[in-house]
Amino acid sequence: MFKKWGAETDDNGMDDLKDKPMVNYENKPKENIMENIGGNKVLDRKVDNGSVNTILKGSKLSGDIHVTCDLELSGDVEGNITSEQDSNIVIKGTCKGNIKTKGGNVVIEGDLLDGNITAGNDVRILGKFNGGEVKAAGKIYVNGGFNGKLEANEIEIGSNAQGKGELFYKETISIAKGAKVEAQISQTQQELKLVKDNVEKKPEEVKMPPKEMKEMKEVHQAK
Repeated sequence: MFKKWGAETDDNGMDDLKDKPMVNYENKPKENIMENIGGNKVLDRKVDNGSVNTILKGSKLSGDIHVTCDLELSGDVEGNITSEQDSNIVIKGTCKGNIKTKGGNVVIEGDLLDGNITAGNDVRILGKFNGGEVKAAGKIYVNGGFNGKLEANEIEIGSNAQGKGELFYKETISIAKGAKVEAQISQTQQELKLVKDNVEKKPEEVKMPPKEMKEMKEVHQAK
């Protein structure tokens, strides 16, 4: 009944699950859950533990979700999804809320509405992002729709991307031919550390020759 990671969702037999819990905790092998796109390896962090929390298609949840393992969401959630671990979060359904993972990746294959994304590693947007801002410590790859602010070390916009907003990158940015993007592009600078000199420098004493000093005293006395 339950599909393996990355398999297509089968709607057959879903009716008899409506009255049953839709959250499935299933042990899965440690594998690279991210795919290669256009020959470029994107989001290649491996799963650190052997379990994936799967919320199946057809389920509707309301409230915040806190996970300690990888999460694959194929249902609809209205609430924030948070992980303080290196959890990978994949949205195949719809999420209305913020997504935050301390050290993992975030993949949007469905819709993220009215929320922000914060990832300790990379973010990939293949579906639709219509929220506030996306912040990634690593790379942001977009080949879907977006509306908002993107900020990362590296930003790559694919040929199928459509959207508008602000793009802030630290090192590199690339926009493929065919992409329809209206955005303000800026490069963020790394913070500069100020080095303070603890040794106070005293003003240097200027010594005048005796002749000039005598003339200055005479002028001062004449006044």
